[in-house]
Amino acid sequence: MKKLFLQVNRQLLVMMTMVVIVVLGIAGTTAPVHPTLYKNLKVLPQDISKEAMHNIMEGQFGDALGVHCDYCHLKEPGADHPDFASDANPKKDIARDMMRMVLKMNKENFEVQNPLIGDSLMVVTCYTCHHGSTMPDTKSTIPVVHDFGKPAPPQKN
Repeated sequence: MKKLFLQVNRQLLVMMTMVVIVVLGIAGTTAPVHPTLYKNLKVLPQDISKEAMHNIMEGQFGDALGVHCDYCHLKEPGADHPDFASDANPKKDIARDMMRMVLKMNKENFEVQNPLIGDSLMVVTCYTCHHGSTMPDTKSTIPVVHDFGKPAPPQKN
């Protein structure tokens, strides 16, 4: 009887070990579910991380346009910080249009396969035109020099 009991316990132990291994394998291959941190994202990905959002907003837009959050996001009276989900400021829609333009330019003109705002593969960014100003810098400080090559020799008639 004792021998049968040990054999059953051994089988049970092996089965439980196999179940644990299978459960851990499934848990290890299931993609983690990220809670949606932000509301009203129309161009940026819905599952963007807090770190990525911060880098884009401050490192890309803030530096490229020389602005802070309240340039596009209106602050409600008495609030400590802007209402980031609100569309009350028309500059926010302009920023969205500009993001779409930058994504399109990178994809169509520079063959960036899957352009994403904030990605280091982007050739054209906000800074490309804005250079730290809210209005694009259209006056180049680099002198334009045209090289038309050597003049053609005079023709004999």
